[in-house]
Amino acid sequence: MKSHVIRGLVAALLLSFFSLQPAQAGPTALKAPAISPSVNGKSIMAVPAQWSAAGKSSYKWLLNGKSVSGTKSAFTPTAKQKGATLVYVESVAGATSRSNPLVIGQVFIKGAASIAFTDATSTKLSVALAPTIPANAKATVTWFRGPFEVKEATGLTYEVATADQDSEITASVVYSAKGYTPAKLVSTGIIIPIQERKYSLIWSDEFDASASSTVDPSIWVPQNGDGVAFGVKGWGNRERQWYLDTQSKIDLTGVLTISATRTGAEALNCYYKAPCEWISSKFVTKDRVGFKYGRIEARIKGSVGAGTWGAFWLLGANIDDRGWPGCGEIDVAELLGRDPKKNYGTLHGPLSGGGGRGDTVVMDNGFANDYHTYAIDWLPDQITWYLDGQLYATVNKTDKDWVFDHEFYLIMNLAMGGLFGGDVDPAVKDATMLFDYVRAYQINGVGEVIKH
Repeated sequence: MKSHVIRGLVAALLLSFFSLQPAQAGPTALKAPAISPSVNGKSIMAVPAQWSAAGKSSYKWLLNGKSVSGTKSAFTPTAKQKGATLVYVESVAGATSRSNPLVIGQVFIKGAASIAFTDATSTKLSVALAPTIPANAKATVTWFRGPFEVKEATGLTYEVATADQDSEITASVVYSAKGYTPAKLVSTGIIIPIQERKYSLIWSDEFDASASSTVDPSIWVPQNGDGVAFGVKGWGNRERQWYLDTQSKIDLTGVLTISATRTGAEALNCYYKAPCEWISSKFVTKDRVGFKYGRIEARIKGSVGAGTWGAFWLLGANIDDRGWPGCGEIDVAELLGRDPKKNYGTLHGPLSGGGGRGDTVVMDNGFANDYHTYAIDWLPDQITWYLDGQLYATVNKTDKDWVFDHEFYLIMNLAMGGLFGGDVDPAVKDATMLFDYVRAYQINGVGEVIKH
């Protein structure tokens, strides 16, 4: 009886011991097989897998999932098989490993496309190309901001633009060669960080009443008349006023006032071959002070009444050599009395012309009831508009309409009527536009004042 019990215990212990031992695992592929075209591109070559244990191996070629004939090391495709997907499968002791897929007749790409910054300031990206077979394959690069193609960015390097901030940049590389189907790789993306803007004042006119009751002649030049003397009758817009610098003054509070009135206008003859209807003022910094990039800002109170058209804007300093709109125009503030709650921020270039590019912003209390601050941030590849510190419009450098990479000069004026101002309400007898100050700032060190 005891011997039977002992034998039963021994058997149970042995069973327990063997059941705890790990099962012998089959071989595993330490490295999958790989296939690639031969140097002449006529055959597909296979590199065997590397296995964890030796064993008898078998192989097969799959063309669009179906077995086809080939040797252990090569497959020779036919012209009819172009475009089909080929895979090499290797097996050892029941374990299988598959190669990379390869499209027959397609440019073969080994590796991946990648992009990285190539400068210390992180402003230039470069794409690293993958080695290709055949050797005569040509790579074409297209850059993307998010899902959108960045037009004219087709080189191996990419200059990071202001518009790229807070966006993902990727590069798409298409490899093509005669007789082969093109292949494409897309890089991983890089998020461009937002750069905080820091402003430093580099120039201003505060219209200090202690200096003079009129504008500083070292800064501002009056453009008197109806435009005829400047070759643009009606100032190019069929405006109804004659400009006189005497229609402006700086008061004791340090505010420049431009006054438009009907009174006295009839003593002058305008381009429309009749006594002038209005007199007002216009001043420019042309040939006195120029500006290139930075923040341009003015604190202004506009005028109501249909037909009034107050403006603070810039023109390209090369206007005498390259006329409008080729010289470029930047409208910081255009205040139309017929719509006293809206400001127009617009760019005009050789492509956009009179229509321009930009946007409008609405003020709840209007532009005549109180002062508002109108500003642009002007950078080499972007202009943004602000009302009282709030951004409301952006135009990026995208095409040949961008002619905003040279010196510009400032303009402030109060026009009456014209194509954009509209007909003047007969009930309007006078109008005023007030400037508290005009200032220029550098943005992160970008921006300059040119004194002549």
